[in-house]
Amino acid sequence: MVKCGRFHTYYPMNTSIKSMLIAAAALTAASSFAQDKSTLDLLVKKGIITAEERAVALQSASESRAAAGLNKVFVKEDNAKRLTFSGRIQTQYESIGGEQTTSLGVTSKVTDTSTTFMRRLYLGFRADIGEGISAEIVNNFADNTLDKALFTAETSYGTFVLGYQKVQWGLEENTSSSKLLTVERSAANRYWAESATKQGRLGFGARHAGLHYSNKAVIDSAQSLDYGFAVVNAMQGQDAKKNNDIGTYANVVYTNKITDTNKHSIGLNWGSIKNPTDLTGTAPGAGVNDAKIFGVNPYIKSQFGNLTVQAEMVSTTNDAVTGSTSGQAVERKPEGYTAIVAYKFSDQIEGVVRYSQLDTDGAGAQFGELYRDASANSQFGGYYNKFDSFYVGVNYYFVDHNAKIMLGYENAKASERLGSTASATGTSAPGGLKGTGKADADIFRLQAQVLF
Repeated sequence: MVKCGRFHTYYPMNTSIKSMLIAAAALTAASSFAQDKSTLDLLVKKGIITAEERAVALQSASESRAAAGLNKVFVKEDNAKRLTFSGRIQTQYESIGGEQTTSLGVTSKVTDTSTTFMRRLYLGFRADIGEGISAEIVNNFADNTLDKALFTAETSYGTFVLGYQKVQWGLEENTSSSKLLTVERSAANRYWAESATKQGRLGFGARHAGLHYSNKAVIDSAQSLDYGFAVVNAMQGQDAKKNNDIGTYANVVYTNKITDTNKHSIGLNWGSIKNPTDLTGTAPGAGVNDAKIFGVNPYIKSQFGNLTVQAEMVSTTNDAVTGSTSGQAVERKPEGYTAIVAYKFSDQIEGVVRYSQLDTDGAGAQFGELYRDASANSQFGGYYNKFDSFYVGVNYYFVDHNAKIMLGYENAKASERLGSTASATGTSAPGGLKGTGKADADIFRLQAQVLF
């Protein structure tokens, strides 16, 4: 990310060459002023010039900038205000193929699909007002969705955020998409984090609007304790006016940082929401609509030199509610596990392995809802109870995460197709019955990323 303390100025087509040259000179002068200040500070520190000589040089530069009118365009150097721009570009290629077996044991190969597309196009800016107060907006132009919109106040009592951002739920989900070790997140994570749908996803984690709080207690030079909570709208999304229920989240994580490459964290996230009332639900064993969902998410993350290891468990209890599509009122306790091991063979090359599994406890979810873009192939139909996948990939870093290429292969599976075991499709007479149907997909992904 490159920070820029300047505002962008646009010129009409009939602007003269002279005006454009003046604007270019202004930009150069503003940039060189900040560099000259740092140089003068260094010269004073080395004893080459005196502080008085530094002050005279800076005053002369300031007067020159004022005479050129730069102070009318750019934020003042000594002012607390600053505007920071940021961006993220991710281009992705993916190929998905596999086979599906019905509850009657009939196996058929699905049609392979492949495509190249813009995965993420983030553009954001943050305005630091001063006194620890700032505002930030980030939008994803790839699918025209809001990533975050925040009003932040950093105080001696901690950081208070009012607005729209992710709650602390899911280690993999709360890892920025710019710093993920795998191309896409696991199905065990997407089941809770992705938006709530009639196909089984819960919409529990990820982005909610409300009040978010975080703080850090320093135990000693190596140990620290981060903690926080959130009181937000239970329904995901920036516009959740049709749902007035409140969701609550809390988190704590202990970190022991021995060195920059030898650090270890253990954490726990907790959350409780009321599932959105407008989702009627069609998953075979749904029974969670308009119901309380609460659970825990313990995790660990460690780095030993070039080796990084992280693991997490996600578990919720989904209360039973009468009147669901299935006609059942059964309490569900889905559980998911994800483990990732990454090793850097050099500063540029990193190998990654991930294993993930999910048991929906009969609630069910569609294959394409949990493995991204598999839903584009309608042959991956039906609801399944269990999911597991194995991922292996390699990452090449040009400039750390600022410029990298990621290549990954994932073998994604689903089993215990829900519905009548006597049905050729496995979807008739739904009700959480665990059949023998299954699905198996081979997913190849290639992604290039640039941050600025």
